Amino acid sequence: MNSNNRQIHSLNHSSKAPLNKPSGSGLANAAHILIVIGISLTLLWIGQGFLIPLVLAVLTWGLLNALSDHICRVRIGSFSIPRPVATLLSILALGVIFLGVFQMLASQTESLAIAGPAYQENFSRLLNELMVWIGIEQLPSTDSLFQNINVGTILSTIGTTIGTGFTTVVLVIIYTGFLFAEQKVIPSKLAAMVACEEEAEETRLVFTEIATQVQRYIWMKTMVSMLTGAISYVILKQVGVDFAAVWALLIFLLNYIPNIGSFLGVIFPALLTLVQFDTLTPFLLITVGLGTVQFVVGNIVEPAYMGKSLNLSSFMILLSLTFWGLIWGILGMFLSVPIMVVTAIICTRFEGLRGIAVMLSADGSLITSSTRNPGR
Repeated sequence: MNSNNRQIHSLNHSSKAPLNKPSGSGLANAAHILIVIGISLTLLWIGQGFLIPLVLAVLTWGLLNALSDHICRVRIGSFSIPRPVATLLSILALGVIFLGVFQMLASQTESLAIAGPAYQENFSRLLNELMVWIGIEQLPSTDSLFQNINVGTILSTIGTTIGTGFTTVVLVIIYTGFLFAEQKVIPSKLAAMVACEEEAEETRLVFTEIATQVQRYIWMKTMVSMLTGAISYVILKQVGVDFAAVWALLIFLLNYIPNIGSFLGVIFPALLTLVQFDTLTPFLLITVGLGTVQFVVGNIVEPAYMGKSLNLSSFMILLSLTFWGLIWGILGMFLSVPIMVVTAIICTRFEGLRGIAVMLSADGSLITSSTRNPGR
């Protein structure tokens, strides 16, 4: 009887053993995932000085290729512009635009210095009126507030920021040049990394799909942002807001940041009108006018122009915006959607990662070769 009990106990123990194994295995897998995530976040943070110029160079490369594609489509009779000439024209066009923007910003510096004292006086008046309305009778003087500001530290910070920005621009130009030099062999080099011919063809397809989607997004977003900036410039100029061209440029850039960018593109110019004018009428005109432009372009023009080619979830875009903003700051916000597009396409091509692609999509349908280029 005791022998039977021991056998039953042994069988029960052996039958329970396999149940404990998956638990330990699951914990080990979870630990490995957490370690990989931690290492990845650390590398993204530490390596941002290297990664940000690289990502910007890839996007610049994509924008120039998209512009070259449109130039090549221009036909004069039976003549079409050769690809090398189109590429050169697109590079020259982008260079002229950057030079024009730089000259415009440089020319506005003196005007800003002249208008600064008037803005400061109006701001102090508005602040006093606000404090009286709230119920605070006495405010610290402007002189006492500026005594606590370390001008040397501010100038040092500005100098460091300008130096970092210049270094980033130089690196982006260099990286973009080398990408153009090797763009014909990049798909073949990626395909050569795998031994199987079927996998090599799949690699070429994935690379082409990623490049097409990213170029399409950059081109369409640039066109929509230019439209938003141009209409905003007309409204700002008609109302008489100072530095209308600078604000239009800022609105153009902010339009690349999903959701938040449109809001900031209205708030910043509207706040300037409060310190520029003595009445609330310009503030209301700018708020309503720019707000209407952002609403119409963002909710009517952009969806009609871009369609559902990207098919990205608005909520996931917001999460991506927050994540990359925390990791890489303002530039991370600009890069959040292109990075999300690349992630969605890559996850679509691998069976084990399709769940992530579904989560990133707007309606659960995946970006495939049949949907990547609608209308072409």
